[in-house]
Amino acid sequence: MTEEELLRQIAVRPFELEPRLVYADFLAEQGDPRAEVISLGARGDLTLAERRRVKGVIKDHGRRWLGPLESIADPRDSTFAWGFLDSLKLAFNARSADLLSMCDEPRLATVRSLDASALRSPQPLGQFIRQPAFLSLTRLVIHPKAAEALRGASVPFVLEALGVCDTGTLEGAFEAFDALPLATATPRWELMSQLLFASVHAQATFLSLRDQLTICQAVPELRLVAPYGVFEGVGTWLTLPAEHHDLFKRRWPGGVRFSIDAPGLRLTLKRGRDGGWPELDVTVGGEGMRDVDDYVSRLASVLVLLGPAELETVTIEIPKHLTPTRAHRYAIKSAARRLRGATVTMGGEALVP
Repeated sequence: MTEEELLRQIAVRPFELEPRLVYADFLAEQGDPRAEVISLGARGDLTLAERRRVKGVIKDHGRRWLGPLESIADPRDSTFAWGFLDSLKLAFNARSADLLSMCDEPRLATVRSLDASALRSPQPLGQFIRQPAFLSLTRLVIHPKAAEALRGASVPFVLEALGVCDTGTLEGAFEAFDALPLATATPRWELMSQLLFASVHAQATFLSLRDQLTICQAVPELRLVAPYGVFEGVGTWLTLPAEHHDLFKRRWPGGVRFSIDAPGLRLTLKRGRDGGWPELDVTVGGEGMRDVDDYVSRLASVLVLLGPAELETVTIEIPKHLTPTRAHRYAIKSAARRLRGATVTMGGEALVP
């Protein structure tokens, strides 16, 4: 059986283990290091050394694994999960003819996140995402100008998140989603801005969003994605619901979660029965983390800024491969004491009170 035939078997069952392991056996016979990455991914619960090994192999060989998709992909921002393409970012200069030629490409079957926000010409996007290979797609990011290309598009996937990306404060970003069936059926809308995320920019982004909240009034979750920046802005963003409680309740009645993805951290506010936002869930992980010291400093920097958020409970989850020391726990505990009586737990252990 050829490599293309094995890839097509995976495309039929993109997240089942058996066809992936058969493909790994084929690659091992060729001496391809990708086989090791697939096998380690199937095993799970890797050591730190194994995680570093996987990262190194992907860095050295990932571009080759794109195959024909290299003509449309931005290899710097397209990512692999255990040897298979997981996140695809379309290149700025991807040609319409190349996009439309991928209708039968099995390497698209494992893509769960598609970022088309940089695409210079969004006209072919509606036809491109209708391809049957995109059965696994759950997240789509576009530029506001691409919304028109998606109107009336019948797609083979169900989105969990629809994102809009711009270089400014996202003024008018949601207006492009108004009356777009793909948007109204998606439970999470994401905002992505390339601004340095200082406090002043968080305020400016919110002011531009304020008048657009009625467009997304039935959407359960709004998330800001900050690819880089400083944590004063993260703290400002998370205190906005408490400071504008009445406005949120009036213009965004369907809102349940208000969150932010910052480097190394995901922080999610949950709405309470009275319409307030008393609960904060923190997930540690992802890109932007070097070691335990790095995530502790990032997390502590955010917690000390959240006094105005009027939190009652904070739940912090940490990945298994990170082991905080006693000093790390003390640093987070000291920062959490700024939260004015909130109950704080980390890894199931009560830190405050």
